[in-house]
Amino acid sequence: MKEDIAKLLSPPRKAKLHESIVSQLKGLIHSKKLAVDDKLPSERELANLFSVSRVVVRESIQALEQAGLIEIRTGPSGGAFVVRNLHKPLVHAASDMFHGGELTLQYFYEARRAIECAIIRLAVEKAKPKDLKRLRQINAKLLAEIEERDRLRANNSDFHIAVAQIAGNPLLTMMLQSILELLDIVYPKSMQSEEYIKNTYARHDAIIEAMERKDQVRCDELMAIDTEHTTRLTT
Repeated sequence: MKEDIAKLLSPPRKAKLHESIVSQLKGLIHSKKLAVDDKLPSERELANLFSVSRVVVRESIQALEQAGLIEIRTGPSGGAFVVRNLHKPLVHAASDMFHGGELTLQYFYEARRAIECAIIRLAVEKAKPKDLKRLRQINAKLLAEIEERDRLRANNSDFHIAVAQIAGNPLLTMMLQSILELLDIVYPKSMQSEEYIKNTYARHDAIIEAMERKDQVRCDELMAIDTEHTTRLTT
């Protein structure tokens, strides 16, 4: 047995250059020395700072982008900017599993329902008047932008993520962000009817009212009903 294991092992290599750069930049981001929306120096500047080639810098930036810590923006003011999209690795992994046939849409539905019902139970306990006011403002955008049908998904996601933020569990928020983004990837892009948007608004409004009454049972029921409509996004 020991000989078999020995055949599978090899002496460790020195850390790759890009791994050291990624580690240093991650440290600056996590310590807040690089804040969200801060722009990184250009590839050329970073290459000079680290005394490496631009190819190594590019590889490092790509790794940070995959980790959800860097976002590449285009345009005259574009470049590599610091973000906090820590759910991105899960999105990438689940997307690969879906396209590889290991996940079905039913798994996404079940996961979303389980996560959102757990979230609403926490949120109803912690919600303050200012939180409910914010939810109403976010929900109002559904009607205010009703003519912009392609805004439905973004506005709907904003509402559900805001509820998760009230719940106060960053892991649940991250998982929900992943599920919502994944559903946006696996569903065809389709615009919804005015009636659909109004019904979405009404469901959200009912959830807010139940939260205001601290009616946990009703909140749970309403959130389960709302997430069931995920299956109708393509109709």
